Amino acid sequence: MKKFSVVMALLTMSGMASAATFTASTPYGETHGITKFKLHAYAKRVAEQTGNGVKFDVHSGGVLLPARTALSGITNGVAQYGHVTGAYVPADLRYDNVLNDLAFVADDPLAAAIAVTEVKLTNELLQKEYKDNKVVFGSSYSMTNYYVICRNEVTTPDALKSKRIRTGSTAQIQWTQTMDAVPVSVPATEIYTGLQRGNIDCALGDASFLTTSFKLQEVAKHVTLVSVGTHTSGGEFFQQKFWKERSPEERKTLMSELAYAIAELQVEWDKEAKDALEEAKANGVTLHQPSSALQDAVSKFQDEFVASLPKQSMESRKVQDPTAIIEQYLEAEQKWKDLLKNVDRTDKAALAALIREQLYDRLDYETYGL
Repeated sequence: MKKFSVVMALLTMSGMASAATFTASTPYGETHGITKFKLHAYAKRVAEQTGNGVKFDVHSGGVLLPARTALSGITNGVAQYGHVTGAYVPADLRYDNVLNDLAFVADDPLAAAIAVTEVKLTNELLQKEYKDNKVVFGSSYSMTNYYVICRNEVTTPDALKSKRIRTGSTAQIQWTQTMDAVPVSVPATEIYTGLQRGNIDCALGDASFLTTSFKLQEVAKHVTLVSVGTHTSGGEFFQQKFWKERSPEERKTLMSELAYAIAELQVEWDKEAKDALEEAKANGVTLHQPSSALQDAVSKFQDEFVASLPKQSMESRKVQDPTAIIEQYLEAEQKWKDLLKNVDRTDKAALAALIREQLYDRLDYETYGL
C-alpha cells in the first residue's frame, strides 16, 4: 500500500494522474439554454476531447450556487467552472457591467455574443478585474432581442408610467426611469413568482422567457414587440486555482470547446425565440406592436446612451474612463457583423470554426488567465 501511494504521488506530480471530476454550476434550470449548451453539452464535449481527463459534474437551478453567490462560489472553489451573471455582483465586476450596458443598443445578438467575448478575452481592464476575483474568463453570450413582457397591455409611454418593471442592467434601469416606470431588481429565477403575485407588472426579457427559460406565458399574457436591446452580463468562468493546475494543452481544449458552445447556444436561442413567440401566441399571449411614440422613445434613448456612458460609468461605477472598452466593443461588433456575412448563421460547426480561429486559437495558453 505504501509503495502504491508513492507511485500515485509521483504520477500526480508528473501530470499523469488519472481523471478527475470537477464541479460546474449554473443558477438556471435544466431547460435554460445556458444550462443545456454552456454547461451540460460543453461538459460532455470536454470529457470526450480529454479522454475523460477533465470531467464536470453539473449542478443546475442555483442548487449549489444561486445567482448572487455564483462569483464568490467559483472564486472559493465551491465550483471550478460555472455561469456568473455580472449584473448580480456590480461591485465586483464593474467593467463587465459597463460592457453589458452596451447590450441595450445591440441589434444583432450573434455578433454581440462573439464581440463581447472577444473584448472580455483581450481587454486589460476586464482581465485584471477577473484576475482580482480569482477567476478566468471563458466565454460570454447574448440573449436574443429583449421585449416588454407584461401582465396587462402596455404599448404606449403613458401605459408604462408607474409600472414596476424587472430590469437586468443599468441601461434597462435608466430607460425604465425615463418612461416614468419603476425598475425592480430580482433574480431571473424569481420573475415568475413576481408576476404571479403582482409584485412586478412587467419584465424586460427575450422570447424564451415566455417558454423554456422561465415559462412566463403562464403569468404574463401581453408582449410588446419593441426591441430594448439584449443581455450579455458576465458569462462562464473557471476558478483560477483550477485553471493554473491544468496543462497548457488542457487549457486550450477547455477554451476551444467554448467556441462550439457559443455557436450552439446562439443558434439554438435564435430558433427558440422564434418558436417561443409562436407557442406563446397559441397559448393565449397577445403580441402587440409598439405605438410609434414608444418606438421613438426607445430609439431616442439608444441614440443618447452611448455618448453619455463613459461619464455615467465613472460617476456611478467608480471606474476609470471606460471609453476604450466601449470603442473596442463597438468596433468588434461591427467586425463580427461583417465576418458573419460570409457564413451560414445556422451552421454551428462553421460558426464554431470561425470563432475558434478568430478568438481562441490566438490566445497564449502558457500565460492566459495567470
